[in-house]
Amino acid sequence: MAHKMSDTLLRQTMQYYVDAGMNYSLAAKINKIPRETFRSRLVRAKETLDEKNFTTSIQWTYPQSQSIEMANKTALIGGDAHVWPIGPSPMWKAFCEIAHKTRPDCIILNGDMLDGARISRHGRILGGKAPKLSDEIDELHRWLKMLPFAEHTHWTVGNHDMRVDNYLANNAPELEDYAGRLQDRFPNWQFTYSVMLNEVEVRHRFRGGIHAAWNNALHSGVSIVTSHTHQLQVYAVRNRNGSHWGIEVGMLGDPKSPAFEYTEGGPSRVVEGFVLLTFDEDGHLLPPEFCEMVRGRPVFRGQYLF
Repeated sequence: MAHKMSDTLLRQTMQYYVDAGMNYSLAAKINKIPRETFRSRLVRAKETLDEKNFTTSIQWTYPQSQSIEMANKTALIGGDAHVWPIGPSPMWKAFCEIAHKTRPDCIILNGDMLDGARISRHGRILGGKAPKLSDEIDELHRWLKMLPFAEHTHWTVGNHDMRVDNYLANNAPELEDYAGRLQDRFPNWQFTYSVMLNEVEVRHRFRGGIHAAWNNALHSGVSIVTSHTHQLQVYAVRNRNGSHWGIEVGMLGDPKSPAFEYTEGGPSRVVEGFVLLTFDEDGHLLPPEFCEMVRGRPVFRGQYLF
């Protein structure tokens, strides 16, 4: 006979579950409870409690995480577009083409879709033509109209995206309620710091440097997808529990864009690209598929797209 759970423990279990965005695996991980133990407690909590009667006790400016159950589904993920009003980048066109061809169940914009050059803490370049933020936002709306419908559309907030809210908060805090936030300009996208696709974590950034992918997988303990470094690579961590991957998805922007004049055109490790994730019928992640810019042309599954 199962041990009777106290009302306090039942309510605590349900609260942990709600705070983790209805993802029991994430709730178990955050609260350092064995996953199967937490799952068992949750089953019993749901027998007497309705999750709809609970509200999150965690008050962040954006949700800490959102979760999507993925089984026999796909997710298309790309970030770092750093949009300027100069027309869609070649890799964005490739991203949209693959979206139309594969019809993913989930599309995730993995941060830094905007550049925010004129509201940066960095000094301006003499004679530079950095666009107004409103022009960047209008341009991005035009880009997003190129995408097909997807059941789930998420935007993980990047450091350049944060410039928008931070600039307003620090320079005109009395207008916060009046002017609104970045997410108010893109109501069709769910803003969050991370997305959990079953056991796969998607966030704009975690560790940095040349070995970011390896360190991300090693120190998170799960398969993890990041942007931020503009690198395109995957590293597998393999042990007795199987394999999980650290995946960096390159950039959707064009490295030759004037947004990157600060690099002075020097050699770098940045690569234009994105990733398509496929989950099997049991919700397990299959090896990731990259689209990569090769000699100026995007390549996916061994074929030039254009």
